[in-house]
Parts: sequence; C-alpha cells; structure tokens
Amino acid sequence: MYSGPMTEFTVSVRDLVAFCHRSEDIDHRYTPSPTAEQGMDGHARVYRRRADSYHREYPVRYRHQQGECSLLLRGRADGYDATLGLVEEIKTCRGDPARIPPAVSRLHLAQAQVYAAIIAENEGLASLEVRLTWLDIDQDQEHPLSQHYQREELRTFLLETLARFSQWLELLQRLRERRQASLRSLPFPHGEFRSGQRDIAELVYKCVDQGGQLMIEAPTGIGKTSAVLFPSLKAMERDKHEALVFVTSRTVGRRTAESSLAMMAEAGLRACSLSLSARASVCLSPGSACHGDDCLYASGYYDRLQGAMAEAVQAGLLQRETLQDIGRRHRVCPHQLATDLLPWVDIVIADAHYVYSLQPLVGRKMEEHRRWSVLVDEAHNLPERARSMYSAKLSKSALMRVKKHASGPIKKALERLNRAILALQSERCTETAQYAILEDLPSPLVNAMADVVAAVVQRMGEDVRFPPANPLLMDFFFSLLQWLRVAERWGDEYRLELDPGEGRQGLILHLNCLDPSRLLALCHSRAHATVAFSATLSPRDWMRQLMGLQEDAVCRRLNSPFSPGQLQVELETRVDTRYRQREASLDLLAARIGQFLRQTTGNCIVYFPSYRYLHRVLEVLHAAGGLQGRQLWEQYPEMDEVARNGLFESLHRADNVAAFCILGGLFSEGIDLPGDLLTGVVIVGVGMPQVGQERELLRQWYQLRYGSGFEYAYLYPALQKVDQALGRVVRTDADCGQALLIDIRYDNDSYRQLLPPWWTYQRAVDPLP
Repeated sequence: MYSGPMTEFTVSVRDLVAFCHRSEDIDHRYTPSPTAEQGMDGHARVYRRRADSYHREYPVRYRHQQGECSLLLRGRADGYDATLGLVEEIKTCRGDPARIPPAVSRLHLAQAQVYAAIIAENEGLASLEVRLTWLDIDQDQEHPLSQHYQREELRTFLLETLARFSQWLELLQRLRERRQASLRSLPFPHGEFRSGQRDIAELVYKCVDQGGQLMIEAPTGIGKTSAVLFPSLKAMERDKHEALVFVTSRTVGRRTAESSLAMMAEAGLRACSLSLSARASVCLSPGSACHGDDCLYASGYYDRLQGAMAEAVQAGLLQRETLQDIGRRHRVCPHQLATDLLPWVDIVIADAHYVYSLQPLVGRKMEEHRRWSVLVDEAHNLPERARSMYSAKLSKSALMRVKKHASGPIKKALERLNRAILALQSERCTETAQYAILEDLPSPLVNAMADVVAAVVQRMGEDVRFPPANPLLMDFFFSLLQWLRVAERWGDEYRLELDPGEGRQGLILHLNCLDPSRLLALCHSRAHATVAFSATLSPRDWMRQLMGLQEDAVCRRLNSPFSPGQLQVELETRVDTRYRQREASLDLLAARIGQFLRQTTGNCIVYFPSYRYLHRVLEVLHAAGGLQGRQLWEQYPEMDEVARNGLFESLHRADNVAAFCILGGLFSEGIDLPGDLLTGVVIVGVGMPQVGQERELLRQWYQLRYGSGFEYAYLYPALQKVDQALGRVVRTDADCGQALLIDIRYDNDSYRQLLPPWWTYQRAVDPLP
C-alpha cells in the first residue's frame, strides 16, 4: 500500500473500487465459482478469441495529488484493444451470470470504468467502449455487457471515485505518520535483548531488507516471537516492506504474537494488527445464513462498512472481541469486516490456512501491489500441515448415498461417475490386492467428476432453494470441488490411492500429496520476504527442502542462552520400547517411570507414543500400588478446550502432578510452562511414526527424490517430536529440571546426534528397579 516518500501511497485499482463502489448486502448464498486455475484458463480462452490488436493484462498507472499526499493508482486491465477502442474486464463463473447479484456486476463494471478512465487520460482518447464479459466456464459461453463512454464521462467517474476515497486517504496518511513516528522511537519490548535474540533480530532485518528467505532454529524459551516481530516492524519504518503476516499453527502461537504486540503497544507502538478468526468463532448471529435476508449484520453491510473500517484501523490491536464490538456498534459482520480490512492493516496474525492453502485469503492479497513479509512460527509443522491442505479424499459410500436420492441429470451424472470408479477398480485392483496406487490421474474419472459438478451447478441456477433443500448432495458437491481443486495441482509428487476401506462400498479415492515443497514454493514466491522459525528445524537440508525454501535461503542454528546444567538429561538405554518388545518390557518400563517420579520433585509430564501404550503402563503402575504422592492427570483423544485447560489448572494448583500425555500431541509442543509449573519430563520411545502404507509411500518418494527415504520419513520426524518435548522444561534463565529418555535406540549415534546439542546427555548407570 505504501511506497517511496512518506506522503505517497500506492493503491490497486481493485482496492480503490472495492472501497468506493460496493453497496447493499453481503450475500454468501453459495454461488459456485471457478478455481483460480480455472479462472486463468477461462481468461486464456477469451484471449484466444480476441484480435491481434488486443493487449491482455494491460498495465495502467495514474498519479493523483491530494494536498500533501500523492496517490499512485496501479493495476492491470484484463484487456485493451486500441484499434477497437475497447477496455474489457473478464470474469469467470459457473452457470448463468444472471444469477449473480447486480451489485457484484456493478462493482466489476466500475473497475473496468476506472481502467478505461486512466487509459483515456493517459493516451488522450476521445471515447472508449467499456465491456464486462462473464465467461461461463462449463458452457464456454461469453455474456458481454458493453457501454460507450466519452472521455469526460470517464474522467468525471474517476474523479468522483477519488473524491469518495479522499477522506479515507487522509485518515491513512495520519495513521501512517503516527505509525512511522512510533516505530522510530520504539524500544525492544523486553528491555535488553537476551542472548541470541539480537542475532535473530539482525538476521530477520537483513532478510526483509534483501527480500530473501530465512530459516532460524533457536531453542525454546529464547523469545523468538518478539525477536522476529521487532526487527520486522523496524524494517517497516524504513520502507523495506508494507505489511506483515505472522503465521501460526496453534492457538498458543497466536496468543503469544498478540501478547508481544500488546507489549509493544504499551511501549508506544501505533500500528494496526488484525487477528483472523474462523467465521463461526466471531459470528454475531449464530444459526443465520450469511446473506441480507437472514442476518441483521449482512443486510446493508456495505452501506455501513466505511464507518466500521475507520474505527477499526484506529483501534490498534484488532482481536476477536474488538472486531465483535465494532460489528455490534456499526451493525456489520465482524468476519467480513476482517476480510475487508486486509488491504489496509499493517500486521495480520493468521493460521497457516490463510496463507498456504489452495484458497488462501491472505495469500491472494499478497499477489497484489503491497509488499508482504511472512513470519512462520513453529515452522516445523508447516510441511505436514501443507500435505494435508494439498490432499483430498472422496468416498464411494457418500456417492452411493447421494445417488440414491438424486434425480434427473444429476442422477445420470452420478451414475456415470460410479461407472468410472468401477472401471478404475476393475482395471487396477484384484481380489487379492484391492489396494492400488496410481502414479497417473485417470482423465475419465476426472471428467466424470466435472460432469457431476456441472449438473449440480445447472440445477442451482434453476432454483435458489435447491442447495438448502439438499444438504447431503451439497456436502458431496463440496468434496468433489475440493478433490478437483487438488487434482489441478497434480504433479510427480502425487499418488492416487484406491483404498478399499470398510464394507462393500468402502472405497476411498485419496489424492495424496507426498511432498508439499513445490506448492509451498509457489506460495513463498508471493512474499517479499519469508522468515521460518522454530526450535526444531534440523537437519537443515531436510526442513529447507520440505518447506519449499530456495537453495540460497539463509539457514541458521543459534546457540542456547541456557546453561547445560539447567537440564539434567538421562538416557535409559536398557529398556526396549520398540513395538514388538513393548509387552515384554512393560513391567520394567513402568518400574523405571515410577522410580523417576519418586526421585524427582515437582510437576512432571510423561510422554508416550500411543494411547494404548500409555494405558497399559498406567494399568501396571496402578496394580503395583499407583503413583504414591502424585496427582495423576491423563490426556485422552478429542479433548475439548475445557478439558485441555485442565492440565494447566492442575499444574498451577499443585506441585506433584504426573501428567501422562502423547508425544507429538497437544501438550508436547507450543506450551509455555516456566518456573515450577514443570520440572521434569519422561519420554518413552523415540517418537518413531507407525509403519504403514502412508509412511512407506513417503519413504519411497523421499528415497527417490532426496536419497534419504528412512531418514526423511521416519528418523527425522521422530526425533523432532522428542526435541520439542524436551523443550518444555527450561523456559527461562532461572528454570532447572530433569529429563529421562527411555529407549535402547538412544545408544545409537544416528539417533543421539539429532538431540538438541545444548544439553549434556548421560547414560543411566544406577541399577534398574
């Protein structure tokens, strides 16, 4: 948004028009829209039909002076034909564009008028034809809407638009000057830098300055969040970039970033930060549909939006409660308000989905004219999270359920899809080998899925009541869309798995992304700079490759600010916890854990690789007399927030808690338990992923691609979980504690060398109990 001198603003034509010309209601009644790839393909189809004199993606620039403020408008008209005197805006859709709300078409036409006004002004043209063309991608049919304008009409429209924008521009200018002044004098929020924090800050500032990529591994408790945010904000004052997005993978990461920004605000920071929340968590009218006929906050939303936005950008820290308060005062939807604020705020705190998914709300904004830098917290989680976002499943049982109740063209399309699936099963599966893996994507299957989508879209166009009246079909429809969306990204790293599942109709079509690096690299390319940081990013080549960072990305591992003596780590290599030996060593394991809990004071967490193993050990301990002198807390599957908070409440109330938890789960990373809240951990096993078809596919791919199949699929992810759990104990300079790692494999150098180098590891020598 900002560039050059302090008084100059750069705004995209799209953002200008959206601010000035949207009106009426929010209407989120589902209207099927093409994917980004389908949209680009649709544009290409239209371009092929145009004359040689037609210029696609025609760049426009227009400078407007308003008092002491200079506004640079930038954008790209979809098409300009100087010979025909035509400016064209192309939009793709599915189905009859007559179903699209008139306010949406007016908005797109206004965008085309602004492009035309700039072109007419810059090139001295007397008049232009302004055309809005809707392309129905399913029917490959164009629906044009054209109007002729004289140059003076277009100029008047542009100046009126800029006049509407003038008050907002003046507010932005005041806020920018206030922000820049606050950044110039902003002190580090914790006073002096701790050991290691200054190194982080210098690396981050250089990365933003150079528009590069940086991967930082630094111990837990060092204060990485503040050390990354502070230099990024300082770089904003020097015009190195215009906006930040702090990417989190867990709620605790979001809260830490919010807390750090709140401390900076207390120290004088005057910037606008926005925390994005899921629609359901911020909604003021639960149960209402997202359109003006059903929701008070959607009705007339755009007519009241500017007042709400003016209050919001001056509020400083925009968290969920603040957005809800503004929404109530202005009677606007808080979730949509957050979306509309994205072009104008300084900092965004968001889940990885908003930046790295196949439909990234923030990622799309990063493709526009502002320079965004991305700060990825707990970056070791990104590859697996991305694999999930870039994969999709479709069950045959769901197809059969919706086919049973369908009729007409939809039923016929579903039957064709069923036949395509049966043909694929017959070709690739046998009675003895019902599970199959395909390295190619069968076009008959994809075409049959697309036919179902087209049939449903056609029916939705005929009757707006169809979607709410057919919830089961719509759920299947959305699953189909996601499957096709993933299929469009198909590459060498994908496999199509035919999983027989359970029962006669249990087949699951699994589009499995084995390696997210290619698609993550595309996401990184949108950013001005990318900083990925975590306590566990080793080995560095493994993490850099899977995160899709460039080969020339700067990778640094910082030393620990803590003394090695603050955590006494003992390796118990005489107990075999490998899967096939667990029952045989169960009594010895339980006795060793009991011995550690008796000899260690304070709260402890015992981590297990599975719930079954955890329960078996507890059974043995209870049979032997229980955990004398210890208060037991036990993790169980699918805990809600209240239940999860039970652990923290127990640790705050007592000093003798023994919490039995899952390694790699909610309580083994991302939680901060300083001081006496936690003084000891026991880690049972090495965190090795369970051997199975999924993990073996990964091993084969990593061996083929990187020559390190076992390491990338099993060993490195395993020890990463161990390292995270070890990091729960020492969080400050005053913390001390003990850790016990139990497994014969800790006697192996290839395992032990992957443990954090800043602690000292001693093999257990005392007699076993």
